[in-house]
Amino acid sequence: MSGQRQDLEFQKRLKIGLTDAKIKGLAKPLHGQVEYADQTVPGLRLRVGASGAKTFILRKRVGGQSRNITIGRFGPRCGLVDARRKARQMINDIEAGSDPSKETKKSRQVAALTVRNMLPDYLAFKAGRRRIDETERIFNRNILPEIGDRLADSVTRGDVTRLVDKVARKAPVQARNVCAQLSAFYTWALPRLDRLDSNPCRDAGRPPAPKARDRVLSDRELAVLWDALGNEHEPWTSAIRLLILTGQRRNEVYSAEWVEFDTKQRIWTIPAARAKNGKTHIVPLSDFALNIIEKLERTGTSSKLFPAKSSPHNGASGFSKVQARLRSAVEKKLGNVDEWRLHDLRRTVATGLQRIGVRLEVTEAVLNRVSGSQAGIVGVYQRYNFSSEKRSALDAWADVRASACRHRA
Repeated sequence: MSGQRQDLEFQKRLKIGLTDAKIKGLAKPLHGQVEYADQTVPGLRLRVGASGAKTFILRKRVGGQSRNITIGRFGPRCGLVDARRKARQMINDIEAGSDPSKETKKSRQVAALTVRNMLPDYLAFKAGRRRIDETERIFNRNILPEIGDRLADSVTRGDVTRLVDKVARKAPVQARNVCAQLSAFYTWALPRLDRLDSNPCRDAGRPPAPKARDRVLSDRELAVLWDALGNEHEPWTSAIRLLILTGQRRNEVYSAEWVEFDTKQRIWTIPAARAKNGKTHIVPLSDFALNIIEKLERTGTSSKLFPAKSSPHNGASGFSKVQARLRSAVEKKLGNVDEWRLHDLRRTVATGLQRIGVRLEVTEAVLNRVSGSQAGIVGVYQRYNFSSEKRSALDAWADVRASACRHRA
């Protein structure tokens, strides 16, 4: 009778909502095994045996027959969240025509065509192209954790939309980048996937394009910011001052490598692979900028000018925290000021160059932008690189900044 009462008690507990804490507390049955149905993912069950082993399984009809497909043993590497994710992936794959319970050579080959397993070939295909590091970063941070283990030909536009929506809740602009990167991946992958008819990103939802920003920091704000940078530690002090002096993009500065700098010629060459527009860009270095670079010390064997502490082969990261500190420092000195971002420094430099009389086409050349005067047919036939004009412009801009720092009120 005691065994029957215990079995009845187990049956009552089948209806409880599963959590990792509750799973850890489940007692083993006296004999046989008992299953607990998950209330979130249909077909997902936790099987508890008389030995105390707790295993996640998926009960799903495959080819007209009910199958029990093992997901994994409950533990540090396979919690409830992991089991639910894997179960959803299996359900999607089964409904797309796959049979994960069969271990034939053909099914193993098909199973290998996951987003994660196809990524190395895709990155090799893009090798040498611009912003390849950004592509890999977005996949590793945003895409692989969500759909990396999914069969690439089972991902739907709904899956993409849910992924993009999740990123958009914290970073709308980044969400658009995620969608664009995934769409480019599927453009490459389509000829390699027999069962996929179209790019699932094509009609997926995405956040609207952000409004163009027009924030420009005043000379006084820049001077106070420059002063506040003196209280920061490296790499922020030198890197952000280079942003102010050169007008280059944040990632171009933070991922800069020592080999790109020729201090004798006083130039910085940003290779096409790192430039946003895919064109090699030569940045003349003012005495002010050169002085910053020459004072930097190399970190071990890292090739980066500003290596990340935890991963020296990568450029520094953590922009949001330092940006918040700098905003606070500027407001402490000037009172309330309009919200600004590090990228606004690039627009500030462009505006400042125009204000001191630098021609538009020279300003665009300094920023490595192909727009305005260099767009269209002019850009096709105009091959003059404005090297001397760029140097004069950045020297003049550095003089303005030095003067503003010396005489700020």
